[in-house]
Amino acid sequence: LGLIVSGYLLKEQPQTIDGLVHLNTAFARDGIFIFGDKNVVLEKPLHLIFINAAAATTVVNHHHLFVLQGGSQLQILESHVCLGIQNPFLANTYKEIYIQENANLQHSILQQGNSFYHEVNHLNAYLQKDATYTVNTYSSKSELIRNNTNVALCGTNGSAHLNGLFITRDKQVIDNHTLVDHRVPNCESNELYKGIAAEKGTGVFNGKIMVQRDAQKTNAYQSSKNILLSDDASIYTKPQLEIYADDVKCSHGTSTGKVSEEALFYLQSRGIGVQAARKLLLEAFAGDVLEQIKHEGFREKIHAIFNEELHAL
Repeated sequence: LGLIVSGYLLKEQPQTIDGLVHLNTAFARDGIFIFGDKNVVLEKPLHLIFINAAAATTVVNHHHLFVLQGGSQLQILESHVCLGIQNPFLANTYKEIYIQENANLQHSILQQGNSFYHEVNHLNAYLQKDATYTVNTYSSKSELIRNNTNVALCGTNGSAHLNGLFITRDKQVIDNHTLVDHRVPNCESNELYKGIAAEKGTGVFNGKIMVQRDAQKTNAYQSSKNILLSDDASIYTKPQLEIYADDVKCSHGTSTGKVSEEALFYLQSRGIGVQAARKLLLEAFAGDVLEQIKHEGFREKIHAIFNEELHAL
């Protein structure tokens, strides 16, 4: 087991490096190691629950390692919650994910905190031939959340799917940075991120698709859609394409606006109150992201949290 860990831990240079990555590398003393043996298919998911509680410690650094051998299939559910934190608190997390040939990882992440909670999540995934990685992230109720999600397609016919949904309000900041690096031919990536900002909340999406010179026959799609519920809310979105190959299909797009007045009027004309009508439209807006969470119980849990947040807006 030790040889496996040492063979993968920090095997690849992080695709993006900042001071918090160095902080994690220097001070991380524990973490979770998950190993999917060759051709093993787990029917039930692994649910990882990270509970950050009130304590003298104000910064925690965890380093996690997930390795899926060839042909293995695994579903990971990940919940981040805080209990009783009444002072500024930072959870600084680094994940290394290695998905070998023809392996499949479904990864869903729930991030919740409070007005003292700050989370920075560095995720670096490396996919080999015919591998598939899907990550779904829901973020809310925190003073600051920063997700650095980086995926490298290192083997042909790899497939990466990145989905995110967030609600930000009351001066909260939720910041998603993504990088999908197409290094080899015949790979596919899809990104769909949606945000709802209310009161003085701030949301960020900064996503880059990188297509290297040898990555011909690449298909890559990126979309960022957002709704502002107040004049004081802010959304900053920056989808990017950097392409060095000439035989690719790549697109990106972004839109930010308010709830459609026409749609509100239509629902009100059918006897639905304005608050209920707005809630219906916001649920419909978020629906295609929530549907990407394949585990029914976890999807319903996040849907309930999302509805709770809508009632508070």
